[in-house]
Amino acid sequence: MNRFKSSLTSLLILALAAFAANAVSAADAKWDVQPSVKKSVAPANPNGIEGMAMALVTISADGTVASVTIDKSTDASLEQPVLDAIKQWRFNPAQLNGSPIECSIKVPFKFKS
Repeated sequence: MNRFKSSLTSLLILALAAFAANAVSAADAKWDVQPSVKKSVAPANPNGIEGMAMALVTISADGTVASVTIDKSTDASLEQPVLDAIKQWRFNPAQLNGSPIECSIKVPFKFKS
C-alpha cells in the first residue's frame, strides 16, 4: 500500500510540475494572472502502465473545470483515469485586468510503473 501511495504522490508531483511549466508562456497568455491549482486529484493507474496523457482543460471563471478532453496519449487506457481525476480539480482562475476569466490550458501527466 505504501508503494502505491508513493507512486501516486510521485505522479501528482510530476503532473503539477509539468502543469506549472507548460500552462502557457507569458508571451502567449491571454491573462494577467495565470491559473493555479487549488485542489488536485491524482489519476488512477490500476494496471501500472507507463506512459503519458495530455489533457486540454477549460477552467471556468469560478475555478471549476468546465470541460476536459484528451489531446493525446500513449495508451488509451490512461485517458479515462485522467479525465475522471481532472474533473475533480479546482483552480484559482486566470485573471485579466483584475477579474477572473475562463481559460484553457494543457496539463500533461506522466505515468510510471
